[in-house]
Amino acid sequence: MGDRIMWARHEDTERIWLHENAEYSYRLITEAKQGSSFSFHLTTYLPYLDTIVEGDGEHETVLFCLHGFAHHLDLADDRVFEFRPGHAMYLPRRYRYRRTVGSAGMTVAVACTPSRP
Repeated sequence: MGDRIMWARHEDTERIWLHENAEYSYRLITEAKQGSSFSFHLTTYLPYLDTIVEGDGEHETVLFCLHGFAHHLDLADDRVFEFRPGHAMYLPRRYRYRRTVGSAGMTVAVACTPSRP
């Protein structure tokens, strides 16, 4: 990020739909905007989204649940984890799990390296 403190607000950041009418993200800090080697996002999942999530082989990611909940089924070993506010989740470059979002939807803070566009 160089040698300057920089700020970002989700109100001033474009909403990016990742799954139409189901999941959107505000990419607040990115390499393109601030020159950061990682990116930081706020991502919201609408209620009852049920999807398979897979790593792309490039990005390591940390999710931190801020609101709502989801059940995550690790498809590699059938472990189930209920992801709730205050929980953090590390995702390596390669993974595969099923996410089932609860009735309140879910909002997570996301840190990702390298930076996503």
